Amino acid sequence: MSSPQETTDDRTLRPDALLDMKQLAAGQGAMCALLTPAIKGKFQEMEGGQILEVRVNDPTAREDIASWCRLSGHEMLATIDESPQLLRVFIRKRQG
Repeated sequence: MSSPQETTDDRTLRPDALLDMKQLAAGQGAMCALLTPAIKGKFQEMEGGQILEVRVNDPTAREDIASWCRLSGHEMLATIDESPQLLRVFIRKRQG
């Protein structure tokens, strides 16, 4: 698994699905409790190898998602800080 790259150029990343979590109010650790089950649920609708873009307004989500990817075998491809209120994360669903 490669390490995620910080990038501002997402032209090469073409997500197959979008999970928009930025409308949720994050409170001390609550985002992870909501975010990872939401990603898992979205992945159930997707095929292995497809890319999911997750949009979230909690900067701590970067580490939560990275840890979850390491544990679950998915690949975190890139993170993009659009603004202090928007983090975009691209995750490739594992095969099988």
